Amino acid sequence: MGLGILATNIVRPILPLYLASIGVSPEVLGLMFSVAMAGMMFGEVSWGWVADKIGIKLPLSVGTTIFGLITLLFAYTQNIPSLFIVFLFWGFTRSALFGPSRGYIGAAASPSKKAASMAIIVVLLSASRTLGALPSGFIVDTWGYRFVFFVACGVALIGGSVLLIGLRQTRWVILKPITTSPSLANRTSFKNAISICRPLAPQCLVASLFFLGFGIVGTFLPLLAAQVVGGISVTEVGFLFAASGFVSMVLGISLGRLADRAGKKKIMILGMLISGIALIGMAFATNYLWLIVVTVSQSMGMAMFSSASMGLLSDSVSSQRQSTAMGAYGGLCEDPGIIIGSALGGFIWSAWGPQATFLTGAIAAGLGVVVSLVFIKESR
Repeated sequence: MGLGILATNIVRPILPLYLASIGVSPEVLGLMFSVAMAGMMFGEVSWGWVADKIGIKLPLSVGTTIFGLITLLFAYTQNIPSLFIVFLFWGFTRSALFGPSRGYIGAAASPSKKAASMAIIVVLLSASRTLGALPSGFIVDTWGYRFVFFVACGVALIGGSVLLIGLRQTRWVILKPITTSPSLANRTSFKNAISICRPLAPQCLVASLFFLGFGIVGTFLPLLAAQVVGGISVTEVGFLFAASGFVSMVLGISLGRLADRAGKKKIMILGMLISGIALIGMAFATNYLWLIVVTVSQSMGMAMFSSASMGLLSDSVSSQRQSTAMGAYGGLCEDPGIIIGSALGGFIWSAWGPQATFLTGAIAAGLGVVVSLVFIKESR
């Protein structure tokens, strides 16, 4: 999982700048990232269900090997319609990593350490973001954009090789035939669906509101740094993402433990407040140091929210349905927020400018706080 996400984060910081360099407008840029997240939305739900049925081997293979080959297509595609297709499959294959891995950890974690265990995912994401962002800008400045896609593909293929070696003794799960009557099976399936959807409903809305800001940051922060603040190189943009990832990596487990002790709902709300304030800071950033401070703060809020929210959800779902629930949470809750943030951000940027774009994310985070206070309940 770490290598697959590392491949993503080698490409992610420079991808908006690459698309801008070949003439893609902010509106189309936002739509392209929204299409990628639409692929993730469908994929996370599907791959989580697959993992619960037959194990994590197939999803992780897709999320490394196939994803790496899709990434390579960016180096040879500059046609706008073709880029939309590449983005769609880039998101779909990348999504195979998240639901199965979250579900695996959720099923194995003890009830008293759910958030701390889920923080492992946050740390993996943050470490990969740091290690991926650091060289990406340097590679572009030294060898050009195309070489970044070659490197990312190679890292993903290494992840696929590690998977084959590490899981070569893993056996496919053989599903037992259904012995109950069809009507009883249908009623059981319906009850299972309700048991997953009930805890998802309020958290889904909150996650969508929170990740709207995340979609804006991921898509438009490079443009804010390079075009609005000005005087910032591609290497420095990569360092910006690396610094935010490093802070989350260092503090991730501690913040997860804090959520287990202080209450997951409280830490979720605190994470949204910190993230919202950071987005306001981005809207009015005037220099590189200011950008570093607010980007790191937003990443800290993200780490607090993610570990607490996934831990709260995992508490509400049985171990047999962890991957399905985590996939549904990612695909139906997180990804729609990122889709809206990426698409809406492009139109707001063109119509009202970068300040309005980032303030929109801050407003969404504030609404998430209100919904959490009113609707989310935490059983102790």
